[in-house]
Amino acid sequence: MAKIHSTALVDSKAQIGENVEIGPFCTVGPNVKIGAGTKLVSYCNLSGHTTLGNDNVLFPFVSMGTEPQDHDYKGGVSYLKIGDGNTFREGFTANVGTKEGTETIIGNKCYFMINTHVAHNCKIGNAVIVANCSAFSGYSEIGSNCVISGLCGTHQFVRLGRFVMMSGGSVTSLDIPPFMIADGRNGAIKAINLVGLKRNGFSESTIKTIKNMFKIFFRSGLNVTNALVKIKSDIEPIPEIVEFINFVETSKRGVGHCRASGRRA
Repeated sequence: MAKIHSTALVDSKAQIGENVEIGPFCTVGPNVKIGAGTKLVSYCNLSGHTTLGNDNVLFPFVSMGTEPQDHDYKGGVSYLKIGDGNTFREGFTANVGTKEGTETIIGNKCYFMINTHVAHNCKIGNAVIVANCSAFSGYSEIGSNCVISGLCGTHQFVRLGRFVMMSGGSVTSLDIPPFMIADGRNGAIKAINLVGLKRNGFSESTIKTIKNMFKIFFRSGLNVTNALVKIKSDIEPIPEIVEFINFVETSKRGVGHCRASGRRA
């Protein structure tokens, strides 16, 4: 059975899973679904068409499912969908989608620290770590296993590939390709995310191949088109290289530049 504190306001239409804990002064709206084992510590607000998976933990003053901060929002039904095993620390906020039928998505096993924000229509992968006071603007897409340091931000529609790390205080209006470290403003690429790759079990040969690809794309002085041609001809097409190439080729905003050379990709 769910454990609901006497001061919590839980709408009778809300769907509450087994062993859910809803602490003091929480508010849960009629269109909210909470999966088994999820815990709302206290003073949490869940509204809108919000679905939480299993075994999430929400610390005090988390607010989920509220209307998007977007002038284009005209009402209607849109969604916030959250997976399993996530931790949301104090002051975290996330909004539903802007347009009718659209959704904001957060995956599994993410860790959002104090005062972080996921805006409307964002898509967040799995095992993403977001440090204090960082925020994703509307329609941002954040790949799995990214690490976002404190006081970071993304422009609307920006994409971060898998295993990207953003250094503290960084902001970007350009896409950041997978396996890279972004450091500074507007997509400045510092290096590959060597520590992150090693910690997540990437082999030495894979890391070496990514390094060689990095040198061609960011350090050779070639433009994007010619750099990709050289990568395709000179670098073994392991899955990570194919992933990088596909990310760059599908970028609509353009990708970040190498901080050392200042060449924009």
